[in-house]
Amino acid sequence: MTTHCQPTKFRMPLTDRFHQIAQQFYQHHSDPQKAKQVYLNTLSLQTVRFYLTCLGIETDLEQSISWNPTLQVLSNATDLWVTGVGRLECCPVLPEQTAWTISEDVWTDRAGYVFVQLDSELTEATLLGFLTQPSETPVTTQQLQPMDQFPAYLAQNVVKQTAPKEQPSALLQWLDNVVDEGWASLEQIFADWQTQMPAYSFRNSLAHQELMEQVAKGVKRGKFLTFTPGTQVLFLVGIAPADDSVAFDITVELYPAGQQAHLPPSLHLMVMDQAKTPVLQAEGRQSEGLEFQFSAEPGENFAVQISLDQSILTEQFAI
Repeated sequence: MTTHCQPTKFRMPLTDRFHQIAQQFYQHHSDPQKAKQVYLNTLSLQTVRFYLTCLGIETDLEQSISWNPTLQVLSNATDLWVTGVGRLECCPVLPEQTAWTISEDVWTDRAGYVFVQLDSELTEATLLGFLTQPSETPVTTQQLQPMDQFPAYLAQNVVKQTAPKEQPSALLQWLDNVVDEGWASLEQIFADWQTQMPAYSFRNSLAHQELMEQVAKGVKRGKFLTFTPGTQVLFLVGIAPADDSVAFDITVELYPAGQQAHLPPSLHLMVMDQAKTPVLQAEGRQSEGLEFQFSAEPGENFAVQISLDQSILTEQFAI
């Protein structure tokens, strides 16, 4: 089977690697219906990404909501971040379908919608066409624009965007229970994790108790970070008033998540001051977790950079 990589028509085999990645995401979900949908979504997204690669168009999986197993639970989005363009929704279509529903929660914040037909044996995918913006649902084939017009649409008709600029998370506001989007309380994290992966609940009850005791006089929030479908870590940041000081005690922690018992050996954690100078560094080295503790005063900024192989994630913070 050959891959046809021309703008006028695109059909390609669904490779073993595509299925391996889809299977890794599938295993994150205990609900059979959600797991199946995530599997199909992942095949669809990878097809569109390969098509764009053929055209020399860059994509960024880390900016894609659908590439995060935790966020997959909350949304049925199949978004692919296209550099300089924005989010494309990659809609899977089964052979027997003649009309397709687009969830209303993805009617906005999308640069376009590409429809990917998967054959009955999940061995081949074909791009059927695209929409610039859904006006009604369900969508039929007659409403789709042909793929030979898609490159020109991306180049000329889409309002160019850049990846969302990271605003520093204001940690002092956390103490007033004003928390940036994407950061969850420890209780919420533990509850979500137990629901998603009951056989691999985060750490154990003792670790849960120790973490909760650490935030008795302050606030600690966290988020799951996904580097690959099989590599996920829990990132925690805490702030508490320092004793007899105007400064604040800051904690930065990383723990393995999912089915992993240890952090990846090549994972690197670094804290930088507001001049972007590294002040604290550590490597995963198959450890059970990493933790930094330091003090900061109001008005100071710092950044935390987490890297694994070619992936680099940076979070900005302000006191």
